[in-house]
Amino acid sequence: MRFAILGISHETNTFSRVPATYEEFEKATIARGQEIVDLYAESQYTISGYLQGAEELGFEAVPLMYANTGPIGTITKDAYDRIANEQHQMLRDQGPWDGVLISNHGAAVSEEFPDMDAEFTRVVREIVGPDVPVGVTLDMHANISKDTVANTDVCIVWRTCPHLDTKLRGRKTAELIYRTALGEIKPEQFIEMPPMLVNIVKQFTGQEPMLSLVDECVAANEIEGVLDTSIAEGYPYADVEEMGMSWITITDGDAELAEKVSKDLAASAWTKRVDLNKPVASIKDALTQAEERYMGPKPEGVENFMPDDGSALAEAVESEHSHLGPIVLMDVGDNIGGGSSADSTHILKVAQEMGVTGYLQSLYDPEAVEACVAAGTGAEIALDVGGKTDDMHGEPVHVVGTVGVIDDGPYEETRPTHGGYRFYDDGKRVLFNTVDGMTILLTSMRGGNTARAQMYSMGIKPEDYRVVVAKGVSSPRPAYQPIAAEIIIVNSPGVTSADLDTFEFKSRRIPLYPFEEPNYPEQD
Repeated sequence: MRFAILGISHETNTFSRVPATYEEFEKATIARGQEIVDLYAESQYTISGYLQGAEELGFEAVPLMYANTGPIGTITKDAYDRIANEQHQMLRDQGPWDGVLISNHGAAVSEEFPDMDAEFTRVVREIVGPDVPVGVTLDMHANISKDTVANTDVCIVWRTCPHLDTKLRGRKTAELIYRTALGEIKPEQFIEMPPMLVNIVKQFTGQEPMLSLVDECVAANEIEGVLDTSIAEGYPYADVEEMGMSWITITDGDAELAEKVSKDLAASAWTKRVDLNKPVASIKDALTQAEERYMGPKPEGVENFMPDDGSALAEAVESEHSHLGPIVLMDVGDNIGGGSSADSTHILKVAQEMGVTGYLQSLYDPEAVEACVAAGTGAEIALDVGGKTDDMHGEPVHVVGTVGVIDDGPYEETRPTHGGYRFYDDGKRVLFNTVDGMTILLTSMRGGNTARAQMYSMGIKPEDYRVVVAKGVSSPRPAYQPIAAEIIIVNSPGVTSADLDTFEFKSRRIPLYPFEEPNYPEQD
């Protein structure tokens, strides 16, 4: 049996002013054929799960084309047409197929198609016909429509945030499509889309309120006849009708059961809607807390452990050293994984005014990088850094300091990462140490802080700092929670701010909690 692999993965922040052009995809990833295998076979990403499924189950995986770019603004018509048309033409030309495996994000918006994922899967279905099973694996931040579910036989969503189960969920999609192709199962899907959001600051699945909702979703798989259940947190920065949480249940031929399970899970979440939207600390409060709670560096070679590690060793190490290490501040308003600019100076400015020392953060600023390179390693210079993309992420901050390491940008991470990625590139980058006790990693490409190797590869040991700013909400946790004494989520301004009232929504559903109080049935 031959299964095609293809996909366009993009998390579209419709409030971002940086369009997702074809060139942006080229700078990130446009891979064809063997290039896909080379990039993902040894990673923990969805596609590696597809490839693993092929090897273990015995079908032939045929990678066609895959494209992604970091979360930025709306996909241009030119970019979507060129990428989708090429992929769809490959699907036509290289068939016939026994199955199709799609790796999309699920929150993509193009200039022509507000529900790009639905349009992409619609054409796939049109090409292969009604009898070829089609599976798609989506990010937990997907805004999933009924059309996307209708266009596929199996729609599976990652269940962890940060995203640590991407390969596992891809493998599950591959297995269900394989069993469908064999005629062993007849998947029936149902999606329930209650009128509610979960704020980005409450999306970590390792703690309440999301922890128990994920547990309930997983437990529902034990119901006889249920093949899989998914919970999608949704993506609140895409102004589209389907924006919000959703639940998908897949059963073996039982449409009524699929509907009941999805609705029961959604009703349970509805009772927690207030907790799912509670506010977090301001910038000044977060920095004050960090200064007060810092107790010293983590001992060499000692790491904290992720919350789900219940081993005796983990408990012993955690008990002895749980308050040692940097205080990590999650910069919500400059959440790179949500489509932000990577050059927000809001936290940096307040930290500078407060005289915070032992401070570390990255900052996208090609202009500053160029100035540092021109000055050379060891030079002491003055710079105005950050705040240059738009007027939402602060103004440039004046700093004086010394140019340290200068590097071309690529690095590799072998530790667990959000999304399962392994290879990264900051572009030309510079280590800059200010005279007032701050370290800034200046980059010439936008990037988040989802891998500690980003710092280690520049000779920076984040364990030695008092305060580390990580641009994101949940995505930096796999990298920084192991070394952090504490993580504080910061309600900073920006294009990914937790204050959703700062955005002008024109296309979302009405009513939608927390903007309005809809009449939605609660669990009995």
